[in-house]
Amino acid sequence: MNYQKIYVFHDNENLPRVKAGLYAELKSLDLTKPKQITITDYKENKTDSQRGTFHALCGILGKEVGHTMEEVKEFAKQEALGVKTVSIAGIEKEIVKSSEDAKRDEYSHLIETVYRLAAQAGVQLPIMGRNEWFIINKCLHRS
Repeated sequence: MNYQKIYVFHDNENLPRVKAGLYAELKSLDLTKPKQITITDYKENKTDSQRGTFHALCGILGKEVGHTMEEVKEFAKQEALGVKTVSIAGIEKEIVKSSEDAKRDEYSHLIETVYRLAAQAGVQLPIMGRNEWFIINKCLHRS
């Protein structure tokens, strides 16, 4: 099992506490194995509302253009996130990048991509909040 400790701080007010926590972690490290320390800009995780909106919009667009929700999802992910090449036993294939680890800004881009694709197809999608996507998802899965 990989050891991972994440500290998030948003302002200087918490900086002394974060520094103390980091120092304590560094002192307690098992240095018999190499360690890596990474500091990155913080990006907020996607929300349940974003995930629900994306799936609902893909379902609506799919019904309007004659494709499944999954087909629209894959199409939108390829448009927004791109593809990566995977090689197994010398055989290379391009696969759509996963949205599973997408952060809030990347997921917003996915949703915007579905709206753009719909507009290009002449389909008007609803502007949705949390209640709307929940109701639409329930209806899409009934039919």
